[in-house]
Amino acid sequence: MVREFFYGGDRFRATLHGHAGKEEVFIVQMLEDDEEGPEISLDRFEDPANDPAASIESVLTMLVDRMRREQGLNAASAAGFNWSEGRVLAKVHSGVQH
Repeated sequence: MVREFFYGGDRFRATLHGHAGKEEVFIVQMLEDDEEGPEISLDRFEDPANDPAASIESVLTMLVDRMRREQGLNAASAAGFNWSEGRVLAKVHSGVQH
């Protein structure tokens, strides 16, 4: 899955690979003019602290918060998490050839 979301007033692109609860998660902050900014990743399969039942939204916000702490970044606002609607970044077929 490739999908954008907003958190703390900033826009991010999330790329997830794998099975629910055991994904590889990549996050890139999207800057003006669709330039890519800071990034962070997590392999939930390898992470000993992973809670496979945690929602992907909670994992994404945890990673963004970690990235901000590690890189000394500040959120643009106190806005909560929201998926970006209406912009399809990648469509993935079921794997079945028609």
